[in-house]
Amino acid sequence: MTDTPDPRKLLVIGFDDVLRANEFLLAASRLQRDGQIQLHDVVFVHRDADGKATVRETQDLTTGRGAFGAGIWGLLIGTLLGGPIGGLISGAASAGGGALLAKLIDTGIKDDRIAALRETVPPGSTALALLVSHLSVGDLQRELARFPGATLVESDLPDAAIMAVRYALGQPADPA
Repeated sequence: MTDTPDPRKLLVIGFDDVLRANEFLLAASRLQRDGQIQLHDVVFVHRDADGKATVRETQDLTTGRGAFGAGIWGLLIGTLLGGPIGGLISGAASAGGGALLAKLIDTGIKDDRIAALRETVPPGSTALALLVSHLSVGDLQRELARFPGATLVESDLPDAAIMAVRYALGQPADPA
């Protein structure tokens, strides 16, 4: 089995408020619709003025959702194959397996990266983390230029793409 590098890249943009972050997500969704970017996961990390951080993920499977979905399927299949008792046993076992699977598999932005963002987002601001691939840097640059005051917080995009993003945001090319 060959190890191919993951084409998905992380892009974290900081905003002064949640509304601007949501507006940018709408713009990124439009770029996706037009085939100029592929969004794999989106995470909002907001810290209020008191310093309390909240995280909202769009793609990651939570243990509750994993348990519920697997439990329902286990209940249905178990009932068909083993009657009511088989349904209960199969539903419970499937729910536990679904919860465990959701805990072990993180298909989106990694939880440790989100935890780090939760600690570094300044009070009164929002970070929007996007896991992207198939990125048209020029189109992204044009969209970002419409959001003055936004900042590039973090990215593992190629250096040329990072410079283009920084330019669109009006940031210095090499942050000090």
